[in-house]
Amino acid sequence: MVETFRQLLKEYPKSSVAAQAQYYIGKPAFEAKDYKTALAALNAARQLNKEQYYNLASLRIILCQFYLKDRAALTKEVNNFMAESRNGGINVPPEVLEWLGIEYYNEKNFQATEKYLSALRKIDNPGNVKPDFLFYLGDAATRLKSLPEAEDAFAKYLQTAKDPAGKAKVLLALGAVKINAHKPDEAQKIAEEIMALQPEGRVNAEARLLAGEVQLERRNFDDAGKAFKGVALLYDDPAITPRALDKAALSFRQAGKTDEADRLSRELRERYPNYAGG
Repeated sequence: MVETFRQLLKEYPKSSVAAQAQYYIGKPAFEAKDYKTALAALNAARQLNKEQYYNLASLRIILCQFYLKDRAALTKEVNNFMAESRNGGINVPPEVLEWLGIEYYNEKNFQATEKYLSALRKIDNPGNVKPDFLFYLGDAATRLKSLPEAEDAFAKYLQTAKDPAGKAKVLLALGAVKINAHKPDEAQKIAEEIMALQPEGRVNAEARLLAGEVQLERRNFDDAGKAFKGVALLYDDPAITPRALDKAALSFRQAGKTDEADRLSRELRERYPNYAGG
């Protein structure tokens, strides 16, 4: 059949069935994993008859570029398809959206991450795509200050999370979003849930820091200082302790306890002279 269509195009390049011929040359080439041949034929088919072949050809073109790992061409193709399809890109193969989203996440291009993973989230049945992409979506949305989307993504991930460590990690991220969204009561519940999941270790310390942030958000500065100070006393960890000392000093200063704030600031400088804050 392919050879027949090739012969037809050779003899009658402007035939009324040229688009059909190109499509049925491209489709078997795609199925045979001859992606470069498929790309040329499928592109010709949709150019010749956009109404009939745009969707059919474009989806296979997207997959060709995905299998070839041609990210630049794939990005352009997916963007055009999403603009044409009027449905937010939910017809794009989910594995393509996942790959693009995480590729751009790794480059810290969070706008692109949010675009592709948000489209993936709208797909009811994403096939073999694991729900881990929801963490990347939530983190990208957090960095872009898209707090409602971040909350939704993290919450959706938690509905399927089974690993306690992974669940605690996402709960911490969700807790930070709740603080930024000025929802201290919800953040407090999350801190308590994490401490129950992880009764010791670094994640437990992070949950205690979150509990201190809750008190800061409530403007209970003395209680916040005590919470942060408690973390510094319980844990000797270069990733945790200096943050706890810094936040404790800040909280006590806001509570008017300058002597205690100064003492903790000195301790921070002495124990962690290279700590730059943050």
